[in-house]
Amino acid sequence: FFVRMGQLRDVLVMVVCGVTASAASPPHIVFIVSDDLGFNDVSFHGSQQIPTPNIDAIANRGLKLMNYHVQPVCSPSRSTFMSGRHVIHTGIYMPFPQGTPLRLHLNYSLLPQYLKRCCNYSTHMVGKWHLGQNVMAALPIGRGFDTYLGYWSGAEDYYTHDTKGAYDFNDDTAPSSLRPAVEFNETYSTFVFTQRAVSVISQFSSASTNKMFLYLPYQNVHWPLEAPQEYVDEFMKLPGILDSRAHVCAMAKVMDDGIGNVTQALKSAGILQDTLIIFSSDSTRACTSLTNTLPSLRLVLLAFSDGGPTHGNEGTSSNNFPLRGGKNTIWEGGTRVVGAIAGPGIPTTGATTYTKFHASDWLPTLVSMASGQDWKTFISPTEPAYQLGDGMNLWPVLSGTVQESPREWLLLECHPEGQSVEHGNAFIYGDMKIIKLGQTHPEDENGNFPPSGVMNPEDVDYLIKCGDGKPRVGPFNASQCTQKYCLFNVTADPCEYTDLADVMPDVVQQLVQKLALFQATAVDPVGPEGCSPVKIPVGGNGAVAWQPCDAPQHP
Repeated sequence: FFVRMGQLRDVLVMVVCGVTASAASPPHIVFIVSDDLGFNDVSFHGSQQIPTPNIDAIANRGLKLMNYHVQPVCSPSRSTFMSGRHVIHTGIYMPFPQGTPLRLHLNYSLLPQYLKRCCNYSTHMVGKWHLGQNVMAALPIGRGFDTYLGYWSGAEDYYTHDTKGAYDFNDDTAPSSLRPAVEFNETYSTFVFTQRAVSVISQFSSASTNKMFLYLPYQNVHWPLEAPQEYVDEFMKLPGILDSRAHVCAMAKVMDDGIGNVTQALKSAGILQDTLIIFSSDSTRACTSLTNTLPSLRLVLLAFSDGGPTHGNEGTSSNNFPLRGGKNTIWEGGTRVVGAIAGPGIPTTGATTYTKFHASDWLPTLVSMASGQDWKTFISPTEPAYQLGDGMNLWPVLSGTVQESPREWLLLECHPEGQSVEHGNAFIYGDMKIIKLGQTHPEDENGNFPPSGVMNPEDVDYLIKCGDGKPRVGPFNASQCTQKYCLFNVTADPCEYTDLADVMPDVVQQLVQKLALFQATAVDPVGPEGCSPVKIPVGGNGAVAWQPCDAPQHP
């Protein structure tokens, strides 16, 4: 089934500028997420290692979001995508360990529930969840999705789908049908997810009266580093490349091919012209080929990543060069990620914008776009109020309806002053960023590290420009910004080379005062709620699978 996509740089999507979605006819939405994809792991950002024609086509036919930020690790970013709430209010600062009763609070409505509430969407999820699995209500089908295929945990084997000694790969249908999908044991997850996504899409046509929301968070390129050997062999040919880096490249490429298959399925179903496609990664880390130009489309496409890549941290080798830092840090390399959008009302020129955008903005932006109304109309009166720091509707900014964005600031993370917890405090206002690191800041992520197997970094045309065209390479002082706030001009110095705190103390104080408004509402890290997930027998051969503790019946 899975067919590799060829060179597609100029043929994926044409969109009509000036067309907008309306409440009478909202678009289909396909929200694709990549896990731990690096800022420098797509070719339109300057990577000369990984050809990503399908992701590039989104950026080149729309708007490149070059000041788009997420949280620095998995569960926090995913909770922010789905809830529209900042982690300072959900308490999800770190990823959920497998087998624990941790979850995103059940009193929040999530994106699929909003889309049902506003526009009667048919909602489907395929891929990684990582927002709770201990009880039925915490699962995707308990939080607004009609169907689900994938794994609930944060990391597992791509082929055996094992994590912590049990199978985690379920095929579920709302409201309460659960089934460990053991038939996919030994099948690479990207192939399974792509095939199911294509199957979901095939259920819709131009005559469909209800619209599709498909959330497709791929496993790639999170550890363990596993990919089909034919893909790995391609990248092992690069001079000087390390095995870990070749695997990450292969995993990114196989995902890009899968995205091409999904796009082709939309075309085959006759709904590509009426589909909003989103591509994302939840944290950065370190098919038949389309050979004909597609017609002008009523389509929105977004591409973005969710956190920083790892330079060897967690045993992997994604890449965020030339930015400083990576996953589990609040340096720019830990939160500033790939982003692009194309579609109705979005310029088709492949232009670049440095307008600030945060992961929490997707829910209000997409609900407002789909409904044609203020997204706040659809907030349930029974759930907690949204607060300062939560998401904004930036559709008027993205579509060019307004020129001045209401988002003057970006809150990356914060805690009450004096608490050196989690990743720390980081806040951007205008051009300036203050940062003070917390207890979680891996030293092997504190620096600017190009990937193995590439030419001299000074000869690469990176989309982010640092150091007068001569980007720095190597680690930084591990103690910097741990005892007091540092200050960086992240517009002029996006790679955070020069700390300005000593020469601009008044600016530091101004930003600290602004940050205090957010610190006042920051909550403690979320704690366990209820029973833990359980392992149940499957297959009759001694195998076990993870299931929620309150499942009505175990298969």
